[in-house]
Amino acid sequence: MDLIIPPALKPFLSTAIPDSRQLDIGFALFEFPRFEDRIDFQMGYRWHGITRAREPAWDDNWLVLASSHGDPLIFHLREKHILFAHHGAGRWEPCLLFTDLAQMSRCFNEIAALITEADEALFDDNFNIQPTYVELIKTMIVNHVGLEQGNQIIEQLEIRAY
Repeated sequence: MDLIIPPALKPFLSTAIPDSRQLDIGFALFEFPRFEDRIDFQMGYRWHGITRAREPAWDDNWLVLASSHGDPLIFHLREKHILFAHHGAGRWEPCLLFTDLAQMSRCFNEIAALITEADEALFDDNFNIQPTYVELIKTMIVNHVGLEQGNQIIEQLEIRAY
């Protein structure tokens, strides 16, 4: 199972992610592997989880950086973009979320700080995120990446009031 990992990922996975290995952005809880576990983290995506056979539909340039309930956040090894895909769709068709690791890190870490600070005030009586926080999260995303890309992120991560 050969997989070349770009050197830029080591500091990111070692220092830009909290010790819990999780970033909670309210609408998704992304779990990141430790740098030394990054190969095993590809099971079920690049390689079949049971047979360990190479998955032919998985692009050689895709590396699962994190996942939220099986939905992978993908680092494009050649272009350095961050993509996102929904599992169980029948085929992998990831969409662009961020242009690079730094952009994703700044945006997700700011939202995660908001989620932590809001604590229980984040949710209404039905455990839905309060509409004011939904709008604040959307605004934060758009401020980091612009309107067009922000709308793509909001749509893909299903960030909306319920």
